[in-house]
Amino acid sequence: MSAVLNKANLDVASLPHGGDLARWQRQEGDQASTWLDLSSACNREPWPIPDFPKALWMTLPDQAALMQSAQSYYGVRPTVIASGSQQIIEALPILKREQLPSESSKSKRVFVPRVGYQEHAFAWQKWGFELAYYDDLNELLDQSWTAAVLVNPNNPTGEWADSELVLQVLAQAKRQRAWFVVDEAFIDVQPELSLLSRLGEQIDEQIESQHGFDALFVLRSVGKFFGLAGARVGFVFCHPDWQQSLNNLMGPWPVASASLHLVDLALQDTAWQLAAKGHLEARQRYFVEKVLPKFHTIFDSQDYTLHPLFATWRISDQGYAEQVFAMLHEVGVHTRLGDGWIRVAMPAMSEIETLDALLIQLLKGAGGRDLA
Repeated sequence: MSAVLNKANLDVASLPHGGDLARWQRQEGDQASTWLDLSSACNREPWPIPDFPKALWMTLPDQAALMQSAQSYYGVRPTVIASGSQQIIEALPILKREQLPSESSKSKRVFVPRVGYQEHAFAWQKWGFELAYYDDLNELLDQSWTAAVLVNPNNPTGEWADSELVLQVLAQAKRQRAWFVVDEAFIDVQPELSLLSRLGEQIDEQIESQHGFDALFVLRSVGKFFGLAGARVGFVFCHPDWQQSLNNLMGPWPVASASLHLVDLALQDTAWQLAAKGHLEARQRYFVEKVLPKFHTIFDSQDYTLHPLFATWRISDQGYAEQVFAMLHEVGVHTRLGDGWIRVAMPAMSEIETLDALLIQLLKGAGGRDLA
């Protein structure tokens, strides 16, 4: 029986995200204006924005300088620069849909992590692909699929995939002429774990076919480690055969001149990058010492994962998770609530004492009695 690609569904409701404090302020009024916003896992001590030429607002974008600095930073030249990695996530299902015939014996199934950045699932689903969910990457080794998505490290769980297993899945993708999409938005703190570091020297066309690079799409972003989510700059690294098609999907000027310039400077700022990694380590140590035990008590859970940019607690009782999320709002802490989890961004060093005082207030106040 042939597998038919479903009709696209573009009327589905969009997904909620962290970093949505303005929406809560419109909804809750003045009480939300002073919340400590830990809902987005972007760096709370971001790369400092310098003054830059106002003429950039009047100049059409040119990506050449950023392409060069990105190649130096990542060790591999990007295939395409986009308006955040989100634009790549949106484009890949369209590109795959155009590549496939409307009917074929090939599966139109796309595997996504059961818990992970849900825009991947949302994008493939709205363009008519059949979704399948996996809990362990091993499950992909004996399955048939047209595309599979890995978020590494996972957002929101913070878990890492085994590097050798990742390469096995990449080989499986190549065997069945499928795509393997690896979202590395949170990997900058440990870049040696990136697929780019493993494959950078293997992209030469004479040997790339041995390693499945033609099946691979690696997504990188400056929104997380650099804290530049508002710049809307992302990169995709893939086989050069896809470059023209992806550029056509992006359009001629997907990123503003000012954003291109600022990200160019950020990627060249090796002194800040080194210092930022040290600051993240110090903040994490202080966070663990000062507030982690209080969160364990409030969430009634020590089942958590710690990443340099966030901590995520798994909470089996969704009703309780929603209750705690609301209690944290009452004392002025905004976190990210998901299905069975709450994620807390790593605060800036200057915010940890404030967070500690607010958690004490919750534990000692009416919320504490409810939690007990």
